[in-house]
Amino acid sequence: MTVSAPKNSNRMLLAAILVLIVIIGVFGYLNSRGEKLPEGSIRVKAGTNVLGDITLNEVKKLPVVNKKMVIDSSSGFTKHKFTCTPLLGVMNHLDPQIAKRYHKLITRGTDNYTSVIKMEEVVSSNNVFLVYADNGKPLKGRTGQDTMRIVIINDMFGQRFTNYLVEIELE
Repeated sequence: MTVSAPKNSNRMLLAAILVLIVIIGVFGYLNSRGEKLPEGSIRVKAGTNVLGDITLNEVKKLPVVNKKMVIDSSSGFTKHKFTCTPLLGVMNHLDPQIAKRYHKLITRGTDNYTSVIKMEEVVSSNNVFLVYADNGKPLKGRTGQDTMRIVIINDMFGQRFTNYLVEIELE
């Protein structure tokens, strides 16, 4: 008497694994097809319309704010002294009407991490900042270039912080 169930079950398992590998490959390919924006510059767009780009050098010319913050993350508490500018000032630099026209923004980093921030949080005083240095040192991107990140002061766990920021989409 032979039992063929284990062979069929092994084949089914192998087939399921192969299907999952193909699905992961397809999603990885689709996710990587987007335009690769360079670190050190942020593109601001609404839908398919590009409203402007702002470089790190332009951001550094905006009013400077130093923010001390302790972030509670999975690796424990970390202390930071961020050199930054209010995100509202960056938006106003591009177009003073942005905060009135749009209700939220989606930030995107080079690692494809995205976060949603309500415009009311951006216009709120002392809350959303565009950071370009931490503890006196420039933020380094994934490619080694200087980069920027979004920090939301009222989000003490840092879940919506966007590192390696390259794009902001307005809605």
